[in-house]
Amino acid sequence: MGVKAVKIFFRGWIVISGAISLVLSIIISKAYYLDPETYLWVQYANTFAPLIIAFNLFLFFNWLFRRKIWILIPLASLVMNYNHFSLIIGMNFPGSSTVEIPGNRLIVSSFNVNYFSYKREMNAPGVASLMQTNNVEILAMQEFEPTIYFNLNELKGEFDFLPNSSINIDDKDIGMAIFSKYPIIRSEKVNFEDSANGALWADIDINGDTVRIINNHLQTTGYYSTYGLGLSTIISGMAENFLKRAEQAKVIRQIIDTTRYPVIICGDFNDTPLSYVYGTILGEDLNDSFNSSKFQTGGTFFRTLGLLRIDYIFHSRDFKTVKFYNIPTSLSDHRPIFSVLEYKN
Repeated sequence: MGVKAVKIFFRGWIVISGAISLVLSIIISKAYYLDPETYLWVQYANTFAPLIIAFNLFLFFNWLFRRKIWILIPLASLVMNYNHFSLIIGMNFPGSSTVEIPGNRLIVSSFNVNYFSYKREMNAPGVASLMQTNNVEILAMQEFEPTIYFNLNELKGEFDFLPNSSINIDDKDIGMAIFSKYPIIRSEKVNFEDSANGALWADIDINGDTVRIINNHLQTTGYYSTYGLGLSTIISGMAENFLKRAEQAKVIRQIIDTTRYPVIICGDFNDTPLSYVYGTILGEDLNDSFNSSKFQTGGTFFRTLGLLRIDYIFHSRDFKTVKFYNIPTSLSDHRPIFSVLEYKN
């Protein structure tokens, strides 16, 4: 086979790959609305949506530079998923302004702290220092557990600038915590069926107004825990967890729908902004704080090239996001996310 034939062969495969990515783009554009209980197969494509979008961007600029008609394939894919693309990359460019509403400001953070043991066993002081430096007033943490270096009281002592807390730790479930500058009126742990994951909500008195904070840690995808056990095991494990996460999202949505207070939803959803889980929890009545972020990639999980955005802060329309950002850190395999909210008093 000559050099020319080899070039034609590989260019043909690139075109075929582009066509496949177009089909996958059509699928992921619908995943937001499709319950895994009925359309389970759609969730597999959705899991790799950031990579599919990145591949389409590569094809678009490659064929744009070479002035090829095939550019229409990735262009169609990107146009079809433009709204979803903006959920992965912040589209508010520097200099854009946010219209503020009269009221007070509240700084909220959500952080999966990876048991305070990511790469080393002394991360708790670093997490606390990061939150205090950013003037955080309400902090939702997932995978919150005492370590061999810090018992529960010592952990609470590290976060003494947030004197009120609701913490749930037991032998069966993954630990969760909400720390607050403001008094906590009541709180409750929500256990998910057949899962160590859960949710923890707290009603907080903020200058005379009650706000419900719902901290969520949904079922893991399960890819990394089953990696190396064979393709069928990986696929079946992911399928089971797709279904669990969808049911957990419905539980959270029911809590939101039956809450009479303004709500702020935080946590590690273990799913992308293109997913049924994201769409179910966000609903028609909440806003995603990330939509107010400046131009940046939204990835919050370090694996898969840092493209996965699986950690979120949503809020009811009693609030408006003034600023949203995440911070690269070596304290966990997740990035902490921060939202500065304005609310009507």
